[in-house]
Amino acid sequence: MSLEKDRISTNQMIILGLFTFIGDMALVYPALMISGAKQDAWIAGLISIPLGLVTIKLLLCLADLEPNKNIIELSLQILGKWVGTAVALFYLGFFLIAASTYIREIEDFMCTQIYEKTPGGVIRFMAIFLLVYGVRLGLETLGRSAQLFFPLFAVFLIGLLLLLTPDVKMERLYPILNTPVPDMLHTLMYGVFYPFGELCVFLMIYPYAQKNSKTSRDIFIALIIGALGLNLILLFSLTVLGVFASEHQFYAAYILAQKINIANSLQRIEALMATAWIISTYFKTAVYYYALTLGTAQLFKLKSHRPLIIPTGFLLFGMSQLIAKDIIFYVKEIPAYWVDWDFTCAFVLPLMLLVVYKFKKRHASKV
Repeated sequence: MSLEKDRISTNQMIILGLFTFIGDMALVYPALMISGAKQDAWIAGLISIPLGLVTIKLLLCLADLEPNKNIIELSLQILGKWVGTAVALFYLGFFLIAASTYIREIEDFMCTQIYEKTPGGVIRFMAIFLLVYGVRLGLETLGRSAQLFFPLFAVFLIGLLLLLTPDVKMERLYPILNTPVPDMLHTLMYGVFYPFGELCVFLMIYPYAQKNSKTSRDIFIALIIGALGLNLILLFSLTVLGVFASEHQFYAAYILAQKINIANSLQRIEALMATAWIISTYFKTAVYYYALTLGTAQLFKLKSHRPLIIPTGFLLFGMSQLIAKDIIFYVKEIPAYWVDWDFTCAFVLPLMLLVVYKFKKRHASKV
């Protein structure tokens, strides 16, 4: 019997997916891509879209094997008690590290860009308090809240791009195709598994969505739109800020918002960009938080995941402090290794589960 009684609609799942897809990437994606491919980062971003959709197709194929079971339950069913438990623990470890990292991102952004003299622990506590409140209200409430906030998020993001159009200088894209092949391949890994790979958490959400015959199509359409939006931010970062500024400004999209100046009257609206980013990152973190508590309860056969929510909040508070000693360490050291986590959780393990499932099914049919 499933521990989760709440159900969300396909639209709510897709909106939560878009928040998770864009999430923190709205600010950090340009710097990650440009650091590897320079002027060709936008090309790498476009190539990443079909490759990322292949990754999503793999995740959907795994999810559709047993539509009512999440990745924890699938791991135990397909791989058996011991190996399945090891895989489930790996996913739970990833959810823990990811949620802690996103909380740390919120803290570092707020403390370095907006509330510069506010202690980081205060920002972290406020973020975790809101996350605990949201996750305790349940998956259905998170889905409805995401629907409510999404139009606001979309308006802020579209407004940012439209208002930056006068500052675009296309000559900043030259020279084109000047990136060495190894650097381009490395950047493609970022472009595929950073935004697309982190959607592996929806292997925990998918069973509780009310699906129909068009669900997969709607997911792909939404992700194509989200990917194009993310790469538009990358393109504007290149053509407005240039390569050097985009590469060395970790929060390039926020700096872009500071550049907006229409007739010396419409300016200094970066707070709107910050609001959009915080909204999306909140829902992304909440999804990982929810997946961590629900998966832990299922693995250890608890009656409910709700008693784990507050203790997990304390764990996240400490982990988000330990994840990096400062923002310099976070920016320089973590991204190079994080893509390996995403690659493993979104491609390697799902592919392994699919292969083992097909092999066992074929073997059973012969017997």
